[in-house]
Amino acid sequence: MLRLLGFFDDFGFSGELAAGPLRAQVRESGEPDEARIVRYLDRGHRLTHFMEAGFDPLTGAAHRHTSGCSSLVTDGVWVWRADFAHYLETYHVPLPAAFADRVRQLGHRMPELVGADFAPVFDEIVSGFGWTELDPWDAETVLPPPARTVPTRAEYVAEARQERPVGSWGKAPRKPRSST
Repeated sequence: MLRLLGFFDDFGFSGELAAGPLRAQVRESGEPDEARIVRYLDRGHRLTHFMEAGFDPLTGAAHRHTSGCSSLVTDGVWVWRADFAHYLETYHVPLPAAFADRVRQLGHRMPELVGADFAPVFDEIVSGFGWTELDPWDAETVLPPPARTVPTRAEYVAEARQERPVGSWGKAPRKPRSST
């Protein structure tokens, strides 16, 4: 079952997907740890990337999530629009208790989500939104990325020095000064 956050009527959602009109969700203040929840939302895993610009339906103004605002983001259990963090921090929209409890249990840290963990969430979104033209994700063929070692600055500089060409680096030698 899809667990959705912030799919307000103002964005064209209806029925089971809709969270009601945004204006009806506005509150004077939010959760005591709202700023940490906003950071959690901002660090979610992108399910989709949409290249469009959207604006706040209540003010008509651009905001920090205007670009790609309807891209879908997840933590592996819940799904929200990329701009949901804006509506939480600006209008203090209410959160489902189950979502707030999950975020707090995770210490406000976004869980890792790769490979086979990601595929079922994607497939559920595809069927839930009725995107019939997309093929289901084949979880068996998705491999977690290999561990990557990042050199320290000192290691990088040492390696870069070894790769430098010997000599004057293509500059013509200077002519000696005349002694006259």
